[in-house]
Amino acid sequence: MDDANGIPHEDVPQGEDKPAAPPSRRRGASASAESADAATPSPARTIGEALRQAREAAGLTLAQVAERTKVRPGILSEIEADDHDKLPALTYSLGFVKAYARTVGLDPAEAAERYRVESQKGDPVPTMVDLLPLEEKRLPSPALVAGSVALLLLLLGAFWAWGAGWLTPAAPPVPETPVAMAEAATPSDEDPSATPVADPAAAPPADPAAAVTLTAKEEVWLRISDGQETLFMGTMSKGQTMTLPQGRAWTLRTGRAGALDVKVGATAIPPLGGPAEQVRNLSLKPADLLARPATGGLAPATPAPAPGLAPPAAGIRPVG
Repeated sequence: MDDANGIPHEDVPQGEDKPAAPPSRRRGASASAESADAATPSPARTIGEALRQAREAAGLTLAQVAERTKVRPGILSEIEADDHDKLPALTYSLGFVKAYARTVGLDPAEAAERYRVESQKGDPVPTMVDLLPLEEKRLPSPALVAGSVALLLLLLGAFWAWGAGWLTPAAPPVPETPVAMAEAATPSDEDPSATPVADPAAAPPADPAAAVTLTAKEEVWLRISDGQETLFMGTMSKGQTMTLPQGRAWTLRTGRAGALDVKVGATAIPPLGGPAEQVRNLSLKPADLLARPATGGLAPATPAPAPGLAPPAAGIRPVG
């Protein structure tokens, strides 16, 4: 049957369906729909997967994203794998996620919030540091403190004992009895012209009640006491003089007895000892000092006869 334009067509009775398309056309349409579904990515379940899909859609590699964001590829790979435990603290991780999202075309704020929720990381809370243990460690132990104090006291005691002369050996006792004077030559009874000669250097007897004076010939340490009171303990300088109060039994202790000049009134006393001789409890009573052995004023001894000659007989005067 021809239509109005003169084109013949097949008459289809009313009430009958139009013939179905061929099977080959239906298979082609199904394949096109499946390919279209495969081309459309499925919705990302995590922020890491979303960032990876966005990167692949943009045609970028991890190395290219790392070069643009200045973030190491290892950190970007951990973000894509949602390995939150290996990522740094939340503050730094949020900065990395925002830079990644900005590079691949996603919203940085939305990506950061999604990462915060998925990672379940909280903001770092500053912890208070207890300084008490540090202060306790700085303090020395009680045993160290006790040992230091004991050592200090021992050193002070030793210094005081040394200054008092307790650590110096005792000097040998000084004899208080005078040494017998050498006998002068006795003139012979048969020689009436032989008369004793008086010693011109003989001095008048000293006054035992005179004051005792000490003069330092050089710097010397000494101690003067009477057993109950210490009159002086210290160092006398060269030329320094000290007069002892009378009426007290003063004693001397020093390590350089020869460095002192002693006088009883105007009478000079022989040296109390050698230059480095130590004396202890040496009596400074005037009578004891005057009784010390003298070094001068001895009469000349009779010369011994020459070898091989007999001494002159009694009553014969030598010819001279």
